[in-house]
Amino acid sequence: MCATPARANSVFSAGGLGEPSLEENARLRALGGAGAAENGPSSCSMVNPASIAEASYLWIEATMLSTRRSISTNDFGSESAYESSFPSVRLVVRLPGGTVLGGSYLAGTDGQFQVDRAETTGTASRLRIDGTGGINFARVTLARRVTGAVRAGIDFDIVSGSFREEWRRDFSSPSLAQARDTLEADWDRLGRWRLGLQYARERFALGAAYETARRLPLTFRQRTTGSEVKTTGHTLEIPDGYVAGFSVALGGRGHVVGQYRRQNWNDESLKSDLVDFRALERYSIGLERAARTMGGRFDKLPLRVGATFLKWPDLLPRAGAAEVSGGVAPVDEWAVSIGSGLLTPDGGGSFDFSLEGGRRGNQDELGARETFFRLALSLRVSDETWK
Repeated sequence: MCATPARANSVFSAGGLGEPSLEENARLRALGGAGAAENGPSSCSMVNPASIAEASYLWIEATMLSTRRSISTNDFGSESAYESSFPSVRLVVRLPGGTVLGGSYLAGTDGQFQVDRAETTGTASRLRIDGTGGINFARVTLARRVTGAVRAGIDFDIVSGSFREEWRRDFSSPSLAQARDTLEADWDRLGRWRLGLQYARERFALGAAYETARRLPLTFRQRTTGSEVKTTGHTLEIPDGYVAGFSVALGGRGHVVGQYRRQNWNDESLKSDLVDFRALERYSIGLERAARTMGGRFDKLPLRVGATFLKWPDLLPRAGAAEVSGGVAPVDEWAVSIGSGLLTPDGGGSFDFSLEGGRRGNQDELGARETFFRLALSLRVSDETWK
């Protein structure tokens, strides 16, 4: 891998689509992200539109994520990085007639990275590349209860975002001026659909959703001093995919949840010499112990633990290779999590947190390995008068 440690987002964001985001709130992040079967008047998931069908309030929820990364590389040593982001914001309101309307913003990938390295080919110089951007979604959701046990929902996503790289080369010779180049990639803001269903009984629930593919026309722009080159005719395909999960009650206070999610990225998604693709797969499992109304201080707080394993869609050049023609290697990631939270007296508002720790990348194959720790905070504010 040609990138040095990233000073903001993942070191593996260089060259690909960026770090895949887990868009769920802190409560579901503590459960490994398993939310496809999440249901109830104050519980919802971003991956299944049917999960808001029982919402009884007008409420808004936002999640903040703080991350610390420790990066080890074969050629550039080690360093640490810190960052904060807002992976999702959602507004939900119950309409007359039992239909629930939702609007949300969520981050799909985070493509921020920084490369800083010495160049010895030709005239000696120092190269710095600053990358920003990612794939984001603006979403509208409709959901309702179809029968006593069945809920249905539909999402419409507008795919937004862009990618930008600024290249700066400083030559060791004082007679040579600094060279600057800018590379930009953006796409038409087009939409796609997601359909979701849930089947929920007293002690268990099943949930699944399917999302459609969308091909987006791409525009590339390369700018340097005194010139600009615009390239069209390429496409980025946001793939189809699906998610399926379960929730099973354990005794009177606990329940276990699980989920499998897949997005069918492949080598036709985007043509590039710097990255190839495989299907994104995420496996999640979690256990929650509900809070008691009476008892000790810790008995009144819920306890959540979870684990997740993620296969990034990006296949990156192997260590020592500059392009995928030299061989590719996958980015695999695992994480464990723990969390808790507080409910407001009316049950509609909440404050939740989760702590996550994990690792991604194989240093022998990719030339880099990353260990990360995350703190997620979610705040939901509601108005119980909108019942």
